[in-house]
Amino acid sequence: MNFRYGIIILLIICSVLSAIELNFIEERKKLFWKISFYLGIYLFIMSFTKYYLGYHKENLIESFWNVQPITFVHYGIPLAVIAVTVPFLLKILFKEKTDKVIRYFDSALFFTLSFTFFFVRKINNKTYSIAFLMAVVVTGAAVLFKSYWEGAYTSRKDIKKKALEAAPVLLYYLMTVVIYTPNELYLNNAADFPMSYWYFFGKLLLSGVIVAVFLMIGILLYLNQKHMKLYLTLLFAFLTAGYIQGLFLNGRMGVLDGTENNAYDLLKICINLTVWIVIIGAVLIFSFKKQDTAQKFMKVVSIWIILIQIISLGTMLVTSKDTTPKSELALTTEGMNVIGEKNNIIVLVLDKFDRSYMDEITEKSPDFFQPLNDFTFYENAVSAFCPTYNSIPFLLSGTELAEDSDIDYVQYAYEKENLLEDIHDHGYDIGIYTNKRYVAENMMGYISNYEEGVRRVCSMDNLFAMMTQCSRYKMAPFVAKEYYVYDTSDIAQLVENDRIVNIENDIPFYRRLMEEGLQVSQNNTEGTFRFIHMHGGHPPYTMTEDFQYVEYDYRRDDGYGSSGISQRKGAMKIVYEYIRQLKELGKYDESLLIITTDHGLTSALNDSEGNIVETSIPILFVKEPYETHENMVISNAPVCHKDMLATIRKKIGIDNLDKTLSEISCDENRVRYMYNSTPDLLEKYAINGDVGQINNWELLYSMQKKFDSVH
Repeated sequence: MNFRYGIIILLIICSVLSAIELNFIEERKKLFWKISFYLGIYLFIMSFTKYYLGYHKENLIESFWNVQPITFVHYGIPLAVIAVTVPFLLKILFKEKTDKVIRYFDSALFFTLSFTFFFVRKINNKTYSIAFLMAVVVTGAAVLFKSYWEGAYTSRKDIKKKALEAAPVLLYYLMTVVIYTPNELYLNNAADFPMSYWYFFGKLLLSGVIVAVFLMIGILLYLNQKHMKLYLTLLFAFLTAGYIQGLFLNGRMGVLDGTENNAYDLLKICINLTVWIVIIGAVLIFSFKKQDTAQKFMKVVSIWIILIQIISLGTMLVTSKDTTPKSELALTTEGMNVIGEKNNIIVLVLDKFDRSYMDEITEKSPDFFQPLNDFTFYENAVSAFCPTYNSIPFLLSGTELAEDSDIDYVQYAYEKENLLEDIHDHGYDIGIYTNKRYVAENMMGYISNYEEGVRRVCSMDNLFAMMTQCSRYKMAPFVAKEYYVYDTSDIAQLVENDRIVNIENDIPFYRRLMEEGLQVSQNNTEGTFRFIHMHGGHPPYTMTEDFQYVEYDYRRDDGYGSSGISQRKGAMKIVYEYIRQLKELGKYDESLLIITTDHGLTSALNDSEGNIVETSIPILFVKEPYETHENMVISNAPVCHKDMLATIRKKIGIDNLDKTLSEISCDENRVRYMYNSTPDLLEKYAINGDVGQINNWELLYSMQKKFDSVH
């Protein structure tokens, strides 16, 4: 049973105990603010304790993930003692001023905590503790300088006035951060969003309204008049600076594919930061010198920008073709752990696992790849495409790229006779475990785990958190952008449906493998083909080699998170576990096993003058049926992914003119080709000789793309 929410109940009980301890009858009208005050203190005590114990990135609830009933005794007794003691200490310290200090602190804590909520990605033990300590400093300064507010409790007649004053700025926040920017992002990148538009819009709008209502209630209940004016002024200033940043100052932003963005040099950062200081400073100075005029100005500007965004969003909705319901076809996890009685062909694709990554692992752990002793490692391999969007369709179809086509490759890769059709026609059961975007819908009849009616749903709080982070990334100054970086994998992982294949996180595959294990199907098919696309070596690095999920990666928090080498070792360990279970079932020897990647490095391979500056080398390990040796065989044969597909075709009984991997000798003279898709260009490379030597690469051409390619 999950008892972790009980810790909040315990803190509320202690807060009530402290609040009613003295003068209950006379002070009951102030009971709400007293309970809030003590609850804030006890939340801090617990959050700071858990932070000290190592729970830096978790909130208090998450910190008690393994709580047991006895835990409440361990924490409850000290908290009860504190709950009885603290009210007496406050009376001794502040005497008759205690009520005013309590009320002022409530106001200060809501101020600091809500601004923390606006700026951080997540309220956790660390951020709550910082917000609390900032409120302590503000309250301490108010007490020291005798400036705490006299009329602390909001009367009924003031509620309407405060609400009218706060509403325009809160709606400005709601429209700009929660609604407009995320919707603009969706409508311009609909293919990256797994859920249908109106489902996305409805949940996002509802979550934003709920947050705005809670903020309004907090303002009315907690903020004194001085704090409210400063609160609204600061919120307006930051929103306006962010709006200007997103509209005029960002320039061309990088592709959010999980790699680092180093687009901003020091001069740009300094100039950009100066603009922010000027905007925020001007708003604050204007507000302090002309308070009444400034309040009217903020209302007018807020409403004006809201109306502009409503009109812009309406225009996008009318002209967009991406608001229609998305197909509920999905590649599910059905049969992912199922192999056949005979003729198993298993292809494990570890995304972006370059040969250099293997070398890095081997340098630190020389025996790490020993479990692949029966495999042949083709160290001189070339992928047909780079990056994933074209490469996965090629690995499944074998269709050559029509270089002069204005049709997206994925759209025509499966139109003619292709690898999947060949495998299906030879009686094989086919399971493809990748993102649906890489497999055309006309393949549904060939793939056993391609199903319709699979809903893509997400939680409201995760959607709100992710979309507001996207907004903050767009609106943040250059100096802070890296803190809010996200990529398409973050958006893909919003979907909460274990039946849909997840290529952005390998932990679910590992857990399914450990909990369910590999199973042998009783279907009377000629053979079984399994194509399993793993996150592998691709950033962001959110998995450790011992299969722990890390929420924040190197892009966001230095010193916290997984590393590239740790995640890659973890991905290979999943492969080793798969092989171990194959052996346990007695199906290892007879199987054709291929461990590869869709592509190698995706950084720029040539400079502006066309000179080669980097290579891209995919890993390729192959164990043919009944192949066995004491140590891994390393082949320098000049091979490519096309040869891998010929090997699969031969296994299913197709005679073709293309050579298989094992039929290509090391001294054979072959020119191989690779296409690289950048956001704007299609580049074709010829590789003649050892793929690891830069001088063996040649850029044949670089041309503007006629079709969109997505990373």
